[in-house]
Amino acid sequence: MPAQPTPPRISGYDFIQPLGTGATASVYRYHQRVPSRDVAIKVSSATLDPRAAARFRNEANYMAELSTHPYILSIHDAGVTSTGLGYIVLEYAPGGSYKELIRKRPLTADQMLDLGIKLCSALFTAHCKGILHRDIKPANILITPQGLPVLADFGISTNVYQAGTQTGFSVPWAAPEVLTGRSGGTEAADIYSLAATLYATLTGRSPYEHGYQAHTQQELAQVIVSRRLPPIGRPDVPADVERVLVRGLDKNPDNRYGTALEFARAMQQVQQAYYGHATPVTVEGVPEYPSSMTGKRRVAPGPANVTRMDAPTGAWKKPLSITAVVVAALTAVVLTFVFVVMPHMDDTATRNRTSVSTPGATGDSNGTDGNPDDITGAEVVPTPENLNGTYDGTTVTFTWTNPQPKDGDMYAWSPVQGNSATSGPSTSTNIVADRKVELHDVTDKQTCIEVKIVRSDKQMSQNPAIACAVRQ
Repeated sequence: MPAQPTPPRISGYDFIQPLGTGATASVYRYHQRVPSRDVAIKVSSATLDPRAAARFRNEANYMAELSTHPYILSIHDAGVTSTGLGYIVLEYAPGGSYKELIRKRPLTADQMLDLGIKLCSALFTAHCKGILHRDIKPANILITPQGLPVLADFGISTNVYQAGTQTGFSVPWAAPEVLTGRSGGTEAADIYSLAATLYATLTGRSPYEHGYQAHTQQELAQVIVSRRLPPIGRPDVPADVERVLVRGLDKNPDNRYGTALEFARAMQQVQQAYYGHATPVTVEGVPEYPSSMTGKRRVAPGPANVTRMDAPTGAWKKPLSITAVVVAALTAVVLTFVFVVMPHMDDTATRNRTSVSTPGATGDSNGTDGNPDDITGAEVVPTPENLNGTYDGTTVTFTWTNPQPKDGDMYAWSPVQGNSATSGPSTSTNIVADRKVELHDVTDKQTCIEVKIVRSDKQMSQNPAIACAVRQ
């Protein structure tokens, strides 16, 4: 067996116990001294090369944007250890995950609907900010000390501009179009994964593992793509409730719910119809209930005992102080990345030029589940090669090559965060036809970008090439 990684020393935190280890990161329980509380700290398995730094930076940024939502795991801090490992300090969820919970006992239909509406609220909030999750599954639904579900693990998330990117995913929960490589993830694929997760809370297993005997992950993927969705097979689950999940699990993404909010509204309607109440939607600026909801109740086919813990309506946001701390922490981590990590990227520099190319490697989630479910898509678009940047006065020119050019290829480039070389926001993505980018009126001493190839079918490089130009 490989040796377990040693938990790092992190100023202000005392190690308690390991929580999980995967291919790219480990998660530990620490005690934070001020304020006094237990936290979960996700630590990279290796020092932050450009690709790993980008992955950690993306996860921290995405979670910081969403941390005020009551059903999304909060981020408290982020940084780099003295040995160069990236870390993210997260809310500690001592209740474990729904992966363990549903193994012990399935939920009732009413409990499933309550959970689904809360998670749809979280997912719709993320989608409204342009963030896709791409790995929703029971292991990534954690349980807080208050018993609330929180959506966690944004390690392979992306924004909508990168939705064609193939990356790691979990086979039992992935949409058919993701398994066949036709999509790297969309809002519709997230909705499918959430529907599959909710289905599993009723059956104890993912939909196609519940209905079929697949011996390998490849067999399971083929079953998901080609076979009919098996019935839930529980007489206490109303047919109308099952139909709500069936639509979310449609093999054709165009036939699923258009948004996570629409999915939530469908669950509210059947919950009200059969159980006489409905869990409120928790999305800023969105009514808690649909205007069409009526008080008429149907008879459920079984008992509907359920313990519910709804967030207080009208005041669901987490404390604003969390956001302030997160912004400060992320500012620190960006500065560390720019001034500590990036200077080591110039080892092969010539005058006014330095480059780092990152050929494709398998994408991964944050590695806390360490499960054989996680595989990559069938088609992988290569990473650009020979990405170089050169200063000429206040102009910076980047060029690159395409190792496998095809008709219709375009290129998506964006500045690396912490660099203000462009007038737009640092997370903006730009599409160009030429293998060249010129940035004008640059005053920074170092300018960094990342580049991906975009095929005519919207598939993108799995990993970006990243390079920095340094003014001499």
